[in-house]
Amino acid sequence: MANRIFHDVQALNPGIKIVAGRFKPNGSSAIDNTANLGNGFTVERTGTGTYTVTLDDVYPGYISAQCSLQHNGAGDKKLHFGAIDVSSAKTIVIYNIEGTSAADLSAHANNHVHFVLFLRNTSLTQ
Repeated sequence: MANRIFHDVQALNPGIKIVAGRFKPNGSSAIDNTANLGNGFTVERTGTGTYTVTLDDVYPGYISAQCSLQHNGAGDKKLHFGAIDVSSAKTIVIYNIEGTSAADLSAHANNHVHFVLFLRNTSLTQ
């Protein structure tokens, strides 16, 4: 269970917690976590176009997850999730795909990866 103070959210599911954030890609270099916006996570570039978000807390499960890309230039770029393990490893993998291959996102003041996680902080599902 997360050990943080959360503000109330009205939801039909019990124990919903929202973790949202954004980070700046840095090409093939390490992510500068001091530039992250949001709380409760850090990010690491773990391969070409691959970013692993590590949560500060464990959660019994997740309901939904979304990610999006803010990019300074045009092009065929898209993000998608890979493995999500919030209950033990506390990690979420995000891939950047350009065309048909994973590709690093360049460091730029207007390049950001955004994500929102809707998590369960209880073993109850209903």
